[in-house]
Amino acid sequence: MGKQEIKLNKQVFGKVSYPKVVDIEFKQLVKPEEVLTIEEPITIAEFFVEYNRLFFEIPQKGNGSHDELIKRSAAYIGVTGQSEQIQALLEEINELRAQLLSAQQEIINISTSI
Repeated sequence: MGKQEIKLNKQVFGKVSYPKVVDIEFKQLVKPEEVLTIEEPITIAEFFVEYNRLFFEIPQKGNGSHDELIKRSAAYIGVTGQSEQIQALLEEINELRAQLLSAQQEIINISTSI
């Protein structure tokens, strides 16, 4: 067997010509339309339309609930004394109920003793 000579040719591309010949985009990783999609924030009017639509689907208590919305909004606008007033009124109602029950019991006792 004799020696055979093989000639190799190397083609070199410069910084400017390389992107023209070779695709350097990462199209297989992310679709271009996904990258360019920017959602506009909803307006306050749109928020309340959605809130009204979802009103009965929102749980009363727990995470993401009406109770949480009330607490967050109350803290934001600085309404803290109102809950103390409500608590005082509830205690007064309970006291008045106890007095009413006592008075009704006394009426029953008087009417049965006659």
